[in-house]
Amino acid sequence: MKKKLWILAILACFALALCGCGGSDTKDTQEAASDTSAICQNGNFVGQVEEKTKVISFKGVPYAKAPVGDLRWKAPEAPEASDETIEAKDFGKTSIQYEWPSEPASYNEIGEDCLTLNVWTKDLNAKDKPVMVYFHGGGFAWGGSSDPLYDGQYFVEQNEDIVMVTANYRVGFMGFIDFSKVEGGEAFADAPNLGILDHIQALKWVKENIVAFGGDPDNVTIFGESAGGGTTSALLVVDQAKGLFNKCISQSGSVALTYSQEEVDEWGLTEALLKVTGAKKMDDLMAIPEKDLIKYYTEPFDEEGNCLNDLYNMPLRDGKLIPEDPYKALADGASKDVILMTGSNANEWNYWIEEMGEEDMDTAVKVYEEAIVDDKLSWAKDAAIKQEKKAINQFLDLQKDKEDLWAKTEFCNDIAFRVPAIVEAANHSNAGGKSYMYYFAKESDEENMKACHASEVAYVFHNLTGAGFSGTMDEKLANQMCAMWANFARTGNPSIDDVTWTPYDSKTRETMVIGNDSSLKMESDPLAQQRKLIEPLLKYYVK
Repeated sequence: MKKKLWILAILACFALALCGCGGSDTKDTQEAASDTSAICQNGNFVGQVEEKTKVISFKGVPYAKAPVGDLRWKAPEAPEASDETIEAKDFGKTSIQYEWPSEPASYNEIGEDCLTLNVWTKDLNAKDKPVMVYFHGGGFAWGGSSDPLYDGQYFVEQNEDIVMVTANYRVGFMGFIDFSKVEGGEAFADAPNLGILDHIQALKWVKENIVAFGGDPDNVTIFGESAGGGTTSALLVVDQAKGLFNKCISQSGSVALTYSQEEVDEWGLTEALLKVTGAKKMDDLMAIPEKDLIKYYTEPFDEEGNCLNDLYNMPLRDGKLIPEDPYKALADGASKDVILMTGSNANEWNYWIEEMGEEDMDTAVKVYEEAIVDDKLSWAKDAAIKQEKKAINQFLDLQKDKEDLWAKTEFCNDIAFRVPAIVEAANHSNAGGKSYMYYFAKESDEENMKACHASEVAYVFHNLTGAGFSGTMDEKLANQMCAMWANFARTGNPSIDDVTWTPYDSKTRETMVIGNDSSLKMESDPLAQQRKLIEPLLKYYVK
């Protein structure tokens, strides 16, 4: 069910628009080897040297108190101070979710006690290394830092002066759920955005402890893809995150990946949770043992095989943590002191088409027609805005050389990913910030995937094993992309020796196009006609 519902979940983002210690084992060791130990505020963590790369890794490091017991569905709290020696050689638990083949972290042990991070560094005795902190994707309901795709050792092997961090956060009903209409819910006001608050706590931990790994707490770049691109974009306009990072890379995600209160109510996760569990009030929900909570969330509850895990929210534009209009906040300069890189892939939607399976292509078309054309364009009956529907038809006319499915897929690529990122970068730049834009078109050799959603991630992480959807990797391109991301973290400029990357603004719209032939070239306003037709619809994305 995830395949179709994740499509609907992303489109629902535009619906009203268009209508313990985890894996760290505590040991009573008297002394740890100084070359693999890092003394932090909440423990002396002992890592290990990775055999392949000789990079030192620290896994399953807790950055907050375990969010269990009375802390279930509460904002993360800083961990207790400790001088205990703790082995950090295994990934921590993944946030609660059911197993899904394209989300390897879902096969890791799951649980509530999941607020851990991982660090890769080459030399613990070094100082002032740029720090990169990665937040995973997974539709706000799946994923985790144990996914092999995000193994940071290969990036650090290529860039020994970088400290790489990857972090878990609460997803699904543990990270994004609204209890405002449940008896006792007033004590859980943070519940709709716990995943975002987890990001902030992870960054606070990095700020306070990364020196122990050779990192510079004043030179931190956050980055993420898909849901992680959405959360890193959201952090640009969150006041509580100010000062915790200097640079941001949002891959295939933007502030458009957020919900209004009306959309949260419409999606119905909270009501479904109460119905499935039989709970009437928050005291009932808090009393459910973890093993039962996992069962309620991940196992089918009806004859169609639906799970609560298939119903999930995105971050809530509550007007408190996240502005009700994050695009306006960007335009007003909320993030002008941060350097932004953002972009999308040429064939984002092919990921979901393939997740459905080739035999279900007709369903893919039906989802498009029902979710976008029928439901979300119902507003087009109003004569005052029929021009918008006309623009969409004109967009589809531009795709006449494509089969119907792929023409509509291109529309989804632009409306869900490319254009929202473009407007985010333009607003940021117009407000006095510096933006960089990319367009990734390197196609996978996996059938039908092309340059699909997440296919750039292995290139960024220099993960040449072909993890994810990249297929057979082009090593030279991986070298270049990894170097560009690292240079951005070092200096705020992603240019490399033989490739100059020009900043993006709403006049020249200079974009780094990463071609299917592995070429790297700057282009002014690629796919300009498509952008011009879709961009006016932004006012329906977020309201």
